[in-house]
Amino acid sequence: MDTQRISHLLAEQKVELSFIGEELDRARAEVSRLEAKYFGSMEMVQKLEALRSPVRRMPIEIMTKVFEQCVQDEGSQEPDPLRAPLLLCQVCGAWRDLMFSLPYLWKTLKVGFPSTTPNWENVMQSRIMSMHVWISRAKALPISLILQHPSNSPITWGALMSLDKEILTLGCRIEELCLRFSPLALSSLLTFTQSPLPHLRRLELHNSNPLPSNDNPPLLLLHDAPSLRSLSIAWGNLDTTQFCIPWSQLTQLSLQYDASPYWNLVHNDYLITLRECPNLKYCSIGIGMTILDTDADTIVPVTLPNLESMKVRLFCQTLYTHQFFDALHAPKLHTFEFQNVSLAMGSFASQTEPLPFISRSAETLESLSFDTINISDVDMLSCLSQLHRLKHLRFLPGPLQLNHNLVDSLVLSEAPQGTSICPRLESLSLKCSKRVSTDRVTELVESRCSASPKLREFCLQIAAFDYGQDSRDKTIVELRERLNQCVEGDCSSI
Repeated sequence: MDTQRISHLLAEQKVELSFIGEELDRARAEVSRLEAKYFGSMEMVQKLEALRSPVRRMPIEIMTKVFEQCVQDEGSQEPDPLRAPLLLCQVCGAWRDLMFSLPYLWKTLKVGFPSTTPNWENVMQSRIMSMHVWISRAKALPISLILQHPSNSPITWGALMSLDKEILTLGCRIEELCLRFSPLALSSLLTFTQSPLPHLRRLELHNSNPLPSNDNPPLLLLHDAPSLRSLSIAWGNLDTTQFCIPWSQLTQLSLQYDASPYWNLVHNDYLITLRECPNLKYCSIGIGMTILDTDADTIVPVTLPNLESMKVRLFCQTLYTHQFFDALHAPKLHTFEFQNVSLAMGSFASQTEPLPFISRSAETLESLSFDTINISDVDMLSCLSQLHRLKHLRFLPGPLQLNHNLVDSLVLSEAPQGTSICPRLESLSLKCSKRVSTDRVTELVESRCSASPKLREFCLQIAAFDYGQDSRDKTIVELRERLNQCVEGDCSSI
């Protein structure tokens, strides 16, 4: 009897399961129908919301400015789909059409070559094809090209010839050209200098080889570059007296400024070149060993009437440095930077050569920077006492002159403003040893922040090698706490 009852109940439950399964199928079908309807409605809502988006109602002129800003923020443009302008082209067809209709967004191109590759010819062909596509979108506008190779392995001669031919073809349209290759590679890429360069305004030829090298490209001969205004060259040995360049047109000139300090730098007398550059506004040079010894009696003074900014990197200390600054005059100089990049690490006892040059520009100089430069307290204070218009001072001495007294001397007293040293300072950066007094530093900053004009930025470096880490950190924390009251929002920084 129990077996019969169980069989009966089992049959009833199977019938029940069949009914429930049919009901579940109907429910699932209904859920699928509702889900499809839901997602369809959601897609329509998203499309309608997109149609109501403010960006669709934005005038083309504003969108153009936005795209232009995006491209400028990226800096040097590379053919990268994850960066503007190619990234913007992937948003929608309307944006892509707008991007392609704005030639000036495609006038700058940066192309990097791999450090090494088994087939340079294929790589070069691919890069050149990318250049063609990119530059074609710039229509007939002048273009800016940045081509660089890390110089870990040499590029084959055939690949260099292809690139040289491409640069030569584009020469009539190039406005800015930057080539960063090894000296031997640069020697194969200068054919463009033989053709007319009507739009060329800026030319950079830099050696990308980080190791010492005696190889140098041939003489630079620009036969027809009426628009050239800026020239930057960084080679190991440089004799500009043999160059054929429209020096009188230049407003910016950089010679060896980006050269490696490991090179045995040799150059000609810069004064000969600068004498032919009366329109320079910006000058950056690296001083090393001159090709020929210069006789002090034969040096002719050079005046650069329009020079506003000058940067000098010192690779070694020679008599020429003193002769150079003694002969140079810049009546409108606003900014001067002097940096020691030699491997001597401050072994030069004193580097006062530019002080007479700075004194002659005291009436116009507003920014002064010394980096790893050793100048005695007496000489430094004597120079600064003449710079009444100075707004920005950066003095980071080498190890031999860390214990200077500038902190004490730069404290503004209650005496008349004309008797204070650099009364108009708005930015001050110093480097001191452990002997610096936190009380005097605080007094210096407070006196400058309460003056008019007030100090906007202050930076103090404490040498690490002669100060225990814990003690130095403690001093820094103490100074921050004491100077925090001088900081006003985003207007000042310590």
